Amino acid sequence: MTRLKASLLLFIVTGCLHRSPDAAVLAPLVAYLTQDTVGQSHQPVYLVFADELTANVFKSLRQDSRYRILPTGKPFVCPSDGGECPHPYVLSVRVYKMMGDSAIATLQRSYSVNGGQQGITYSETILLVRRDRKWRIGKRLSGAAVLLS
Repeated sequence: MTRLKASLLLFIVTGCLHRSPDAAVLAPLVAYLTQDTVGQSHQPVYLVFADELTANVFKSLRQDSRYRILPTGKPFVCPSDGGECPHPYVLSVRVYKMMGDSAIATLQRSYSVNGGQQGITYSETILLVRRDRKWRIGKRLSGAAVLLS
């Protein structure tokens, strides 16, 4: 009986560790991001996820041909086909504040060159609302682009 209880407890704890309530809130941002980049270029967008939460929220982008997901924590090596070297965006997403059936989230894409000495960071603040137990984009509250030089 004790083994059964221990196994059941281990199963419950393991399930809780992998499910982040923030991931459910942030899920609508996948469609928001893909809509934002449609038609900009025929070249794939290279992405590195800044953390595990971002990787979990945007895991479906791995099957989207418009994106190339690079391993986190490994140096980016340019393709050897002789073309222009693409630089990856570091993608990060966070729930900034929760208030009942609404949440404020930040979505940030950073692009840098020359070892981080130059680049640009795009940051957006987005209102998410929950209706009928499903999170949706309410509206974009603000956006900014910061140049690094």
